[in-house]
Amino acid sequence: MAHEQTNGEDEALPESAGKRSYSVPAAEKALDILEYMAGQPHALTLTEIAAALRRSVHELYRVIQTLEARGYLYRRADSDRYRLSLKLFELAHQMPSVRQLSDSALPVMQALSPVAQQSCHLAVLSGHEALIVLQVDSPLPMRYSVMLGAKFDFAETSSGVVIYALSKDTVREQLDAWLAQDGRSPEELASVASRAAAIRARGYEVQPSLAVSGVTNISVPIFDHLGHVVAALTVPYMPQRAAKVSLERVRELALEAGRQVSTNLGAGAQRQDEMAGKRRG
Repeated sequence: MAHEQTNGEDEALPESAGKRSYSVPAAEKALDILEYMAGQPHALTLTEIAAALRRSVHELYRVIQTLEARGYLYRRADSDRYRLSLKLFELAHQMPSVRQLSDSALPVMQALSPVAQQSCHLAVLSGHEALIVLQVDSPLPMRYSVMLGAKFDFAETSSGVVIYALSKDTVREQLDAWLAQDGRSPEELASVASRAAAIRARGYEVQPSLAVSGVTNISVPIFDHLGHVVAALTVPYMPQRAAKVSLERVRELALEAGRQVSTNLGAGAQRQDEMAGKRRG
């Protein structure tokens, strides 16, 4: 990484492939910190962050102060340990497309949860991960739910595989390439392909959770006004004595909720059925 310039100006790097690139040391340090902290489960001191990034405390001190002042990092008043805040997540939700999706889905999900007596969540594809952008808890005292902002390997979630299955060929090819590079076994690759084919034929997935025993995921696609799949609405069905609504009935409710969210986004009913049941590319 380039050294910081004493005159504060950007440093031009050698031209490559006809393009001129520049190094902005302070920005690079800030991004290094944010990207590193995004994967840390525990709060860290400045010294620990500097050691992990192979930089000196002096190099990062003012950058971390700025990130804290702007709300990207936070720490308790009595602590010297930093955590990543949810500000990046909040900024992402201010994007018109994500905000429109959230506004369209939230009231539908809030109506679905008490009727189904189950939690539900909405996920979008972020690279090769399923990102949880909305979460509504079950009204029952005992519930299973996922954390807002959590990310999961797309192939290990019903939400991710539903989006994958109904996406364009180019998106599926990119995700297939990532799975291959990630060293997935032939059995795993075959399982994802088989699930995707079943989703394209049926239009949704009902699948035992790969993460939690006893939970059955009911996942339905969300389409936009162009007929593109943009998200998946998932009900992690957890059977219990207090839950009086059957799995089959919750499946019907989830499908209707998915159609309603898609309608709110401008997708026509006939178009939704065509895209969910017949899409191949």
